[in-house]
Amino acid sequence: MAKFLVLARGTGQAYANRSPQEMQQVVQKYMAWTAGLRDAGRMLHAERLKEDGRVVRGSAGKMTVTDGPFAESKEVIGGFWLIEAASSAGKMTVTDGPFAESKEVIGGFWLIEAASYDEVQAFLKDHPHLEAGTLEVRQIWDM
Repeated sequence: MAKFLVLARGTGQAYANRSPQEMQQVVQKYMAWTAGLRDAGRMLHAERLKEDGRVVRGSAGKMTVTDGPFAESKEVIGGFWLIEAASSAGKMTVTDGPFAESKEVIGGFWLIEAASYDEVQAFLKDHPHLEAGTLEVRQIWDM
């Protein structure tokens, strides 16, 4: 079974004006979705990322470190999900990548096991982050 990294991207504005009670409901949606993935035996790991970070670059033997988490494209990585999948279902827009849209933040990630991108897409069809931003899916090389 292949491993896929799912990155949650967004501008951070979708939840900016929510009350604490509304934010608690949003958090519960993410927790329920993640629990469903775990119950299906496909989640390997998931984390929310902190807002701060560093960008490290190297050139001509020199390293440059910039406070982040913004790259030149003004992106932030906030978290990830790792998911396993096997079939295609549901309707969503899929864009070939890998690319990072500008002015987006990565807020979390999931590491998932799946048979294919189509199976990952089936898992993501009801992901709560689709109401606030985008999800980037990348297959992980077996090392």
